Amino acid sequence: MSIEIRNARDIDPQALHAAMLDAFSDYDIPLQPTLDQFMGMLTQRQFDPALSSIAFDGKQVLAFWFIGTHDHRAHLIASGTRIADRGKGLAKQIAARSEAEIIKAGFKLLQFECLTSNQRALGLYQKQGHEIHREFDCFVMEIGDWAESECEIKKVDWATIAPHTEALRDVMPSWQNEDFAVAAAPDATCIAAFQAEQLIGYIAVAPSGAIYQLAVTKNHRRKHVGRALLHNAATAINKPKLAFINIDTSDAETISFLTHLGAQKTVSQYELIKRF
Repeated sequence: MSIEIRNARDIDPQALHAAMLDAFSDYDIPLQPTLDQFMGMLTQRQFDPALSSIAFDGKQVLAFWFIGTHDHRAHLIASGTRIADRGKGLAKQIAARSEAEIIKAGFKLLQFECLTSNQRALGLYQKQGHEIHREFDCFVMEIGDWAESECEIKKVDWATIAPHTEALRDVMPSWQNEDFAVAAAPDATCIAAFQAEQLIGYIAVAPSGAIYQLAVTKNHRRKHVGRALLHNAATAINKPKLAFINIDTSDAETISFLTHLGAQKTVSQYELIKRF
């Protein structure tokens, strides 16, 4: 059967999920979400099946570009090709289709990440007009038995935190951790720290243990507030480890805090941007 390049509408989510599992099975850090986690990721990152592209042989998805959108921006949620179908030019074809649809829909920018270790892919992206915008580090951390903070820690909804995020954090999160993405996350756990009824810090975490955001106001740092938020988040989702995806390398204070607590760097990524 011939291969069809098309959008992702009316494609069984299980077929999309199966393609992702195959494509990412030999990744530097294999990404193997459950079907529920995969669907949650698409929801949280505002998946647009019309702008997304797949290569389809009538039986299974061979390659994919999953696109999400917000405001004037389009985001590449994930892209990949099944191991057995690489080297056929499928990735180039579906990328071209998605970019054409993104431009037609009026979006002005495409944003995504590429591992810094994948210099071959980076070179191809740069030839296609993508520019390095920022560099990110990713970490994993075991939660310790840390000293308690004197502040009040309690579970809240994201609406309690959202009006204060810009005042508390130093650096803008990566797109998949921005406020709009946390608000769209179906099962985010949000925990806040209060001092004299004033919000002084917060954390938002996925059920998988991936941290969306963590911030503490400047005049309350180094007082165990961040540790208390991490400990309470891990307890709330019953995970012994937490992961930090895409911490801006310019955010020296956060990186110093994480490494001081024993966090281990896993991979580094470039944030790439293409403007239309």
